Amino acid sequence: MYTTVYLVMSPFLGKIALVLCAVSFIGSLLLILHNIHSLKEDWEWQNDDAEPHGIVRQHGDYWVWHDYIRRHDNVKDNESITLTTHGTFMDLGMLPSLLERWQAPISLSIFASGSDFVMTIRSLRHLIGCQKQGNLIHHFVSIHLIFHSQHIPKNMARFKISPYVCAKHAPFEKMRQDLTYWQKSGLIYPVNLMRNVARYNSDTYYIMALDLQLLPPPNFVKSFLNFVGSTTEVQEPFRSVYCLPTFPHKPHAPVAESKVQLKEILQEYNISSPIYNNIEMQNQWLASKNSLKVFTIFHSSTKMNMCVGYVSINELEPLYDERCTMESIYDGGFNLKGKVLMDLKYTFLILNEAFLIRHALDSWRSIKLGKITRKSNLKMSLNWHKFYNNFVNLEPLGKL
Repeated sequence: MYTTVYLVMSPFLGKIALVLCAVSFIGSLLLILHNIHSLKEDWEWQNDDAEPHGIVRQHGDYWVWHDYIRRHDNVKDNESITLTTHGTFMDLGMLPSLLERWQAPISLSIFASGSDFVMTIRSLRHLIGCQKQGNLIHHFVSIHLIFHSQHIPKNMARFKISPYVCAKHAPFEKMRQDLTYWQKSGLIYPVNLMRNVARYNSDTYYIMALDLQLLPPPNFVKSFLNFVGSTTEVQEPFRSVYCLPTFPHKPHAPVAESKVQLKEILQEYNISSPIYNNIEMQNQWLASKNSLKVFTIFHSSTKMNMCVGYVSINELEPLYDERCTMESIYDGGFNLKGKVLMDLKYTFLILNEAFLIRHALDSWRSIKLGKITRKSNLKMSLNWHKFYNNFVNLEPLGKL
């Protein structure tokens, strides 16, 4: 014989049970939505079949994705200056500081072989979506990606910024240099290819080729364009470059915004070592007076003194020799490009009031320049001189 037992629940206990069920349901729903969001974010990069931006071309041992991200600012010709630069995702933390001062077009090449591609995308999404300079990057910066042909990323995707959840740290903040794909794979950083790709994608008449860790003074672009529009001192503008003296930096020191402030900081923080500079000329530059605080020509020379970074005319300046993968803009003995310009009788015009601050080191500085000899550097320089000397003295067609 079975006895049926009826449990009667009070209205009060029923309400409590209902609330607990509702809380449990909402918590489970939020967890599921979070997992779906995470999966969706990863899925977007692997399965996005939309039309890619830019153009992909083979370049020797490398593939180049030109204009992977295209800036929205459409200035061109003589309306501005394009800063051409390069790096890996580990260098991207220096981009906001550079852009805040530059606020003009930047053409940036990034070495993104293998899994460094994913880290590059995540770093760019963090910069654009999570930092206050995101709008400046969106407005001014074009990104070009370079991959080694034997180390193509497994999952290629075009860039998307939304949806994106801002993490506490960007990939370039928490990653160790020795754990990057290109370092673990023993790849050579193709520095001159990177520099040339950034130049190929410039739309302005003038360019300034810099490494990412170099900071110009604020409002440099406007001041320079005013200067070249009014000066009559430049005799051969097509064979001239405009040099900015470069100064080192200490981490705890402020970054100078004017020549007056620069002199104060150098003295207060005991910063005296030049960077590929003539120390005597550097001191003369610091001591020179300029009451109007506008750009003038401090010195003109056929030698590359105090000229780590400079403004040039893009279409007429020779490109970098891409066979040379160890070229430094700081070491005169390894600056093949400087030797080429001197051989071609370029004039180096050192500007007053304009300068560069080397406020950090970039990731590819782990490369040892000793792997290339000065003898091989000289040989390449002679080959370039022979070619360009013949090129600029071409005879009219019809004598062949």
